[in-house]
Amino acid sequence: MRLAFIDLVFSWPPLGGAPLDLYYTAAGLQDLGHDVRLFYASQTENWLLDPVQEERLPFEAQAVPLSRAETTPERMGARFREAVDAWRPDVVFQCFGFFMKPYVSLALSHYPQIARYYAYEPFCPRDYRLYWKKKACPKNYLRTPNVCRWCALRDIGPAFKNGVVAGYPLEYQQTRAWSPQYYRDLTDSIRSYKAIIVYNRFTKGLLQGFNDHVHVIGGGVHLEDFTYTPVKEKSPGEKNIILMSGRADDPTKGLDVLWEAGKLLWRERQDFEIQATLNTTVSKYPFFKSLGWNDVEKSRQFYRESDICVIPSKWEEPFGLVATEAMACGRPCVVSDVGGLQEIVLHGETGYIYRRNRPKELASCLRRLLDDSALRRCMGDAGRKRVEEMYDWKQVIRRHYPSMLEEVIQ
Repeated sequence: MRLAFIDLVFSWPPLGGAPLDLYYTAAGLQDLGHDVRLFYASQTENWLLDPVQEERLPFEAQAVPLSRAETTPERMGARFREAVDAWRPDVVFQCFGFFMKPYVSLALSHYPQIARYYAYEPFCPRDYRLYWKKKACPKNYLRTPNVCRWCALRDIGPAFKNGVVAGYPLEYQQTRAWSPQYYRDLTDSIRSYKAIIVYNRFTKGLLQGFNDHVHVIGGGVHLEDFTYTPVKEKSPGEKNIILMSGRADDPTKGLDVLWEAGKLLWRERQDFEIQATLNTTVSKYPFFKSLGWNDVEKSRQFYRESDICVIPSKWEEPFGLVATEAMACGRPCVVSDVGGLQEIVLHGETGYIYRRNRPKELASCLRRLLDDSALRRCMGDAGRKRVEEMYDWKQVIRRHYPSMLEEVIQ
C-alpha cells in the first residue's frame, strides 16, 4: 500500500516523543513492504522550528511550505490536499498537530484516514495536557466545550498582550478555536476517521461516543539502540545514581516531587545522587546533579550509567517513552500512577508505582531499591524482558498495523 503520513509540527532531529513515534511507525511499515511518504508542514515562522534534516530519514519526506500568512485552516487544508493528491496514497495517517489538524483531516476526507493522538490535543484546547493549577483536569473539551473554551481563553489570551505570537497561541487565534464552529469541525474530523490510535485506555475512554474504532497501541523502542547492561554492584563509598531523564524543566514532569523525596532520603543516608536532564547547571541540593539537555545518544549513556530511573510526572502521561527506554537498558523504574506509565511498569516486578505528588511514597520506593542491589538487578532484568515482549517497535508494528490497515480499506 501507499501510506501517507501527515505531520504539522514535525521535527528532526526529534524534539520529544511524537516525531520518534512517527519515525519508527513509518520505518517499520516500510520494512513490511509498504510505500511510505511523510508530508510535513514547513512552517518555521509559526512554530520557530529548525529545518527538518530529511537526509537523516529512512523514508521519503516532502515539505509542504507555508508562510505565516498561509497558515489559515482553508489554505493549509488546500496545500496538503494538493500535495497528497499528487501522490495518491491508499491510506493517510494523521499524526501530530494541534488546532490545524481537524482542517487538514477534513481536506483529505476522500481518503481512508487513521489518526494518532500523542497527547490530549482534542480534549484540552488550553495546552493539550489536561493539567491545570498543578493538578490533572477532569474536564474534556468534547463533552464540556463551553467550560474548556473559556479556560483556554483566560490562559492563552494574555500571550497576545505580551506579544507572544507563535506556536500554540497563534494557531488558537488562526483557527478561531474558541468558536462553536471549531468544535463542530473538530468533532466532525474525529467521527470521520476510519481508526484512531491512542497510547492508553484513559485516552480511549475520553473518545467514547465520538468514534467506535479506537485502538490502544503503545509506542516502543528500537531495541538495537538500547544496550542491555545489568545493574552493577557498587563498591564501598560509590553512590547509587537515580536518574530522571526527559524534559525535567517542564513543571508537569514532577522534578520538585523528586527533590522532596531526595531531601527525605538525605536525612538518613548519603549513598545516592539524583541526576536529571535539566538545562540549568545550578545545584539546589547536595544530592542533586544537573546533566543539561542532551541528545538521544547521550541519554542512552545516562541510562547505562544509572541504577534506578524515576518518572515522577504529575500529568496523565500519554505513554511513557522514558520508562520503556530505561527498562530496555535493564533499569528498574519508579513511576507515578498516571496515564500510560501505570500500564508500562508492573508494580513489584519491573519497578514500583506510587501515587502522584506523594514524595513520601516515592522516597519509600526508592529506599527499597537503594537497600537491595539484587532487587534492582532482578527488576531490571524483568523490565528488559517486558520491553522485548511488548514494546519492541518491530513487534508493535507486526502485532497491530497489518490487521488495522486491512480494516480501514474495506
